[in-house]
Amino acid sequence: MPTKDVVEYQLTHVNLSADQRRRAVIAIASAAADADECARLLDMLGLRPEEAFPVVPAPRG
Repeated sequence: MPTKDVVEYQLTHVNLSADQRRRAVIAIASAAADADECARLLDMLGLRPEEAFPVVPAPRG
């Protein structure tokens, strides 16, 4: 099990791609027991629910 220092480093110094963040949000949401637990877990990891949805460009007019 990683030490507290390792976890803190990873949460603050490791830059995740948008796809990695999206996958993390989806994994947490699928494993959480309810919406409150999901919200708490996402908050702990510095993630937002909106990150689960990819940004899709508007159609050209």
